[in-house]
Amino acid sequence: MPAAAYRTAPYRTAIVTGASRGIGAATVRRLGELGLAVHAVARSAERLRALAKETGCMPVALDIADRAAVLAALGPIEADVLVNNASPLVRSAPPWETAPEDIDALVDVNIRGVLNGLAAVVPGMKQRKRGHIVNLGSMAGTWVFPGMPVYAMTKAAIHSLSHTLRLDLHGSGVRVSEIAPGRVETGAHLALLPDREEGRRRFYEGYDSLLAEDIANAIAFVLSAPQRMDVSFMEIVPTDQSYGGSQFHRRTP
Repeated sequence: MPAAAYRTAPYRTAIVTGASRGIGAATVRRLGELGLAVHAVARSAERLRALAKETGCMPVALDIADRAAVLAALGPIEADVLVNNASPLVRSAPPWETAPEDIDALVDVNIRGVLNGLAAVVPGMKQRKRGHIVNLGSMAGTWVFPGMPVYAMTKAAIHSLSHTLRLDLHGSGVRVSEIAPGRVETGAHLALLPDREEGRRRFYEGYDSLLAEDIANAIAFVLSAPQRMDVSFMEIVPTDQSYGGSQFHRRTP
């Protein structure tokens, strides 16, 4: 959709985490098209440099699990928008087999990282009585999926946090939106299996999945809503995916 179709005023400055790939990079591009100054946050300095060259965004290379680093880098920014998108790539496993390092990565990024971002930007938003927090949840946080329990637990935490934030920010003028996508073809699913090509065949080939740009456009939509309107929760699924994502029609074998 053309940039002119959306207006995000009075928002001028955005922070997007997990910005080096997938939904994060697509969101940086989309918000840049809408005229926002975008601070793109990720651990990969090299990918951020490439994205900055492409979009004009301001790269911020850091680990969002590091509270001191996040406060130092993001605290001084007068951010109108915070998009909490970062999420690590981990393997699929039942809960009793989930590797400790995968548990640490999911908790550090999906929970601790989100809380660190909020600590950096929410005080300023409340003081200015203006702001919008967009949390990237997942259908896995509200429905039951096998083989990814810890990921689902962290996304369920984001779902709960988004509700709590609305209560804690009541009357402040700061809006909170949670976007919960179904399957998005970003390549993240390839990490679920030991064989990436098998992952591609299992999760992508023959399926008409969502694209990262679809989620970026959804984020642009919720940011464009008039101040009186908060899109508090949006679940986005492929047309062929139903019942909490458990059923996905495969168009070609």
